[in-house]
Amino acid sequence: MDTIYHSLTDASTSKVFNITIAGTNVTTESGMPGKTRVTEKVFADSSEALKFFYKKEWEMLKKGFVLYNEDAKAGQPVLHCFIGAGYTGSLSFDATPKGIYVYKHGSYDSADSQQDFIVLIDTQGNVLETILLPKILPWDIQYDAATDTLLLDLDHSIYTFDLKSSVFTELENNESWTSFIAVGSEKNAYAANETVYIADKENNIVSSWTYDTITIMGTTPFAAQLSENGAMLALHTQKGEIQLYDTVTAAIIVIITGDFPMIAQMEFAGNDELLVVRETQGSWGMRYFEIPTCKEVKYPSLKVPEYTKDVNKFCFNADKSRLAIIQRATAYIYDFTNKKLLHSFAIDHSVKTVQPKFVGNLLGFRTDYGCFSIYNV
Repeated sequence: MDTIYHSLTDASTSKVFNITIAGTNVTTESGMPGKTRVTEKVFADSSEALKFFYKKEWEMLKKGFVLYNEDAKAGQPVLHCFIGAGYTGSLSFDATPKGIYVYKHGSYDSADSQQDFIVLIDTQGNVLETILLPKILPWDIQYDAATDTLLLDLDHSIYTFDLKSSVFTELENNESWTSFIAVGSEKNAYAANETVYIADKENNIVSSWTYDTITIMGTTPFAAQLSENGAMLALHTQKGEIQLYDTVTAAIIVIITGDFPMIAQMEFAGNDELLVVRETQGSWGMRYFEIPTCKEVKYPSLKVPEYTKDVNKFCFNADKSRLAIIQRATAYIYDFTNKKLLHSFAIDHSVKTVQPKFVGNLLGFRTDYGCFSIYNV
């Protein structure tokens, strides 16, 4: 095992905490710069040493220390910071020119006393602002550069948040269990009350249509995505079927059919000529469909190089040249242009699940353990 060195700082006190693991040895250095205390522990094997390494780092993160290393190598953390305890299932965040807005769990004392927050942090983990949400559970947050606003899915209701005025505006109050948001260059899309809405940048509705839902083994199939040019919307509400709609006329362009029971996530790529899909209750893996032929394309080189090929999440960078595929606590980074694996790395400080999203050329994660991290990829 290579030597790992992490340096953490508490900005409020200027204290440092440096921790190094080399084989079975873990060394810590803590205190004020120039007046630090060094301790060393030796373990029976390297796995026990590594477990202790991350346990101690997590203890310091929870105390307010932050890891920041702008010179991190590929697969290494640029940032670790503790956002807050309590896992609700929501792990949303998005980057903006002001900083990164990250979901923070609040309190659910009773049905009438519930609150959640988003915190604005910079890339060094400093908390710049804490914002009370008008409704709990932000399932998704997406930044709209054209209007300098956030589009939010708050417990399936749709809101905007103006970054200049700090004002929330409700677009749709949703009483159903299906919803999504999508920000495009010229149009946005969202769903509420089993209706898809296509809106311009002034939130005027350009088109809309209703959809029907079904239940499969207690779960409702639902996934949607807006194409990069805003001309198409992919919608999955039925077993083995993805409908592609014209966002101006609300007419169905084509229907992709296949042996996929349910789809959890979709993204357009290849100049909107390829639909990238994450399947559930089938292969639990990745599928790729050409548009408009609906032909499935196989990319063996994009499969997870493990015995099981299941995928928990995936995301692209802005120009779709990089694809990150997440399998449990491991991230696999692919050159999507040339369809080849570049490298993989373990995601620190998560229990079972993470939410990935690119932050510029770096890869961010909100974990179910309460951590927000950024890695060099």
